[in-house]
Amino acid sequence: MTTLGKHVTITWVGHGTFHLTTPEGKGILLDSWVDGNPACPEALKARVRENLAAIFVTHGHFDHIGDLVNIAQATGAAVVCQYDLVAYLESHGIPGEQLVGFNKGGSVNVAGVRATMTNAHHSSSAYENGQLIGLGTAAGYVLRFSNGFTIYHTGDTSVTMDMQIVGDLYSPDLTILPIGDHFTMDPRQAGYALKLIGSPYAIPSHFGTFPILAGTPAALVAACAEFGAATQIIALKPGESVS
Repeated sequence: MTTLGKHVTITWVGHGTFHLTTPEGKGILLDSWVDGNPACPEALKARVRENLAAIFVTHGHFDHIGDLVNIAQATGAAVVCQYDLVAYLESHGIPGEQLVGFNKGGSVNVAGVRATMTNAHHSSSAYENGQLIGLGTAAGYVLRFSNGFTIYHTGDTSVTMDMQIVGDLYSPDLTILPIGDHFTMDPRQAGYALKLIGSPYAIPSHFGTFPILAGTPAALVAACAEFGAATQIIALKPGESVS
């Protein structure tokens, strides 16, 4: 198992959801599909709620916010999201004082982390009462921890030249990015994305949950070699961690 030695523990909950533990011991969720997530190990479902300080929301699809209201209400964690989601989440039972709404290019300090919202090329919506509701646009985050360790979580996206800007501006140590195909970029696009970003490490996500998400870490490794991306791929299984 790769050891980063950065005092930040990264656990893949499954699909697009990750749990982070900061150098100060605070818990952070990147998206919040937990109880309904078929890839999430049963033992993790309670553990990700312990000492939870913040939940970062990339977009409004069910496989990213399916357990958001329940977890936010139970833990009191700050919910960090695009401003367009604030009224929707408040109307669904998350107290306004827990909601931290901002927008792309902006930065906020939450749970000891400096977070900058980045662009992602994807949609964001919910289907309720027979209607499709638009929920802003999809986003990613650059997360800078108190010790300087920096993670770029791309969110659900295709490859985009914006990723080169993120790499130039923030020099992330580790990138979390989707590889499943169909709803997000496939491994080959993700390999090119890592060439643009230039992070030393990457963790693939959003694959294997359903047969349609057919991308594999092995294919990502091959794509990195094809495009000359000098990134070490850390292929976690749901429930596994790296720190």
